[in-house]
Amino acid sequence: MAAPDWLGELLAWKKADNKKVVAACGGPWAPNISDVDNMTSMRIAKSVLDALGVTRKVSANSADAKEESRGAALENAVTAELAHKLPSLDPARPWAVKRGEDVRTFEQYQHLAELRELLSEVPSLRVTLGTDYQIAPDITVALDVPGRPLHAVVSCKWTLRSDRAQNVRHEFNLLVRSRRGRTPHLVAVTAEPLPSRLASLTRGTGEIDAVYHLAFEETREAVETYGATRSKKSEPSQLELWQEMTEQNRLKDYNDLVYDLIRI
Repeated sequence: MAAPDWLGELLAWKKADNKKVVAACGGPWAPNISDVDNMTSMRIAKSVLDALGVTRKVSANSADAKEESRGAALENAVTAELAHKLPSLDPARPWAVKRGEDVRTFEQYQHLAELRELLSEVPSLRVTLGTDYQIAPDITVALDVPGRPLHAVVSCKWTLRSDRAQNVRHEFNLLVRSRRGRTPHLVAVTAEPLPSRLASLTRGTGEIDAVYHLAFEETREAVETYGATRSKKSEPSQLELWQEMTEQNRLKDYNDLVYDLIRI
């Protein structure tokens, strides 16, 4: 399936006049999902933007070129789509999809509100137990029934660098360890073009159920074209990493997300 229609509105070519960009993209414009210091990232991303017909160009200092702006826009788009599609596909359940809601409002984590109150009253306990119990995920998918059970958490990352991948892992580890009751479905959504960076989320002990790629088919075709060569003999190629992730169902098409949510 093709990428969602709204993704093209978030993508753009950003001004980046350096030799690597010119060599990879044929001019001083780099895709706003690419790493301008990584030739393979730019080549894959260029192929994706070309496949989606993206022609919009933005300055390097514009909001459309900045990760923070694209991340917020991505959260809004995914929230709106899930809020529309879940009730349509599964009307029997009262779905509630929101951005940035504190997990302490949900059934599995209501005890954390009591813990935070106790920590505020007894400062010495904060040293022993820590204070990292305020979690407001990018998107929460709940059931609007008494107790408000949390059905799923969706972490949106426009692209992935090592710190962003670790932030997702940290948040999801807290959600797994802190729950009382069923663990919500924990997933990430991204437009990251480079498989080796996607692997930083898909590999691990399983705190992340799956990573959903916004331009899955377009990226797959680009990786097959530009990612088959190994940069080091001892390391897998980008294509081998892509195949590993997809064959194990750790990396999936974003279009499958809503259907996966209604199956659980």
